[in-house]
Amino acid sequence: MRLRIGTSTNPRAKDAVATAVRSALVACRSPAVAVVFTTFEYDHAEVLEAASGEIGRVPWAGVVTPAILAGRRVIPRGVAVGVVDCDKMHAYVGASGPECTDPREAGRRVARAALVDAPLLPVDRSRAMLLFSDTERWDAAEVVHGALSVAGAGVAWGGGGTGNGPSGERAVRYAHGHSLREPVVALTLDCHARVGVGIQHGWQPTGPPAMVTRVDGCRLVRLEHRPAFEIYRTAAEERGECLDTARFVHFAMTHPLGIPQADGEYLIRDPLSVDDDGALRFLASVPDSALVRVMEGSPATLVGAARIAASMAREDAGGDIGGALVFDCISRSLMLGSRLGEELSACQDALGEEVPMLGCLTFGEVGAFGARMPQFHNKTMVVLALPA
Repeated sequence: MRLRIGTSTNPRAKDAVATAVRSALVACRSPAVAVVFTTFEYDHAEVLEAASGEIGRVPWAGVVTPAILAGRRVIPRGVAVGVVDCDKMHAYVGASGPECTDPREAGRRVARAALVDAPLLPVDRSRAMLLFSDTERWDAAEVVHGALSVAGAGVAWGGGGTGNGPSGERAVRYAHGHSLREPVVALTLDCHARVGVGIQHGWQPTGPPAMVTRVDGCRLVRLEHRPAFEIYRTAAEERGECLDTARFVHFAMTHPLGIPQADGEYLIRDPLSVDDDGALRFLASVPDSALVRVMEGSPATLVGAARIAASMAREDAGGDIGGALVFDCISRSLMLGSRLGEELSACQDALGEEVPMLGCLTFGEVGAFGARMPQFHNKTMVVLALPA
């Protein structure tokens, strides 16, 4: 197996897609599946038409992203196509259907659609599922729960959320044979050997835990029976920060909430804004009655986490790898700034210079700690290592 990558920064959608697809396919003997990433500047209908024509009968899926990650390069405007060249892989694409209105049901539907033609997996093979969900429309954590109920644990999970562009452009997901506006898209990869998974974020807890005492969807209304912002502001004051709603975004960028997990890890939730009632608004829901802690990190710890995630994926694969798919949170890139390239280099170094690496910035990530039970994460890097 080998991941073949083609990229283009041509401003014309059809030309960019054609160049990227042809570059990825030129050395392929047995193209099994393609993943397409485009940035927001392109006409999505033109991308869909060009990709369908150029890729042909090969199964494919993709998303629109704020930036493409290709090896050590950050591509803020362009198209990238990754084609898995392997005669031992089978791939299946699914979409939730635009008429679905319940996020958990959407997760179930997309997983069923991406598994409907897939046989029971023999013990000597491995399965991965990439899940892409519209975070502007739905609580992506519920989508993941729905997909898990169908696909089950033991799958290597990757992917993430899609959000609107900097000028309000609608989030788009691509699925071979389906509409542009499918809210959730899934891609199943059945491989001849184990798919390695690595997931890390680089955030550490600070201060005492607090109990969630009221939630409303993606709004954390009460902590310790008080408005959530009061508790969060107190934590900031203990860090020497005088926090009000105007300064909230700056502090929250480097101080997300962490939810302790049974294995000692922390599931990260990124606070986006403060409502008038003192509730904190998130991209995904926080479990009711959970304990949460304010977390802290730095560019150095985020870069270090990327290196660890890639090392974990390589080790988990247990053998030679033919490529890696990387999903990195947009909020990490905003914090890293010019050091985003350093994070990618750390990831590439850990995988090995010979390993092709392709990914994108996501609005939250799909991944699993330990026993491969997936969750929706924020401010986290997920790496899938595909077997050679």
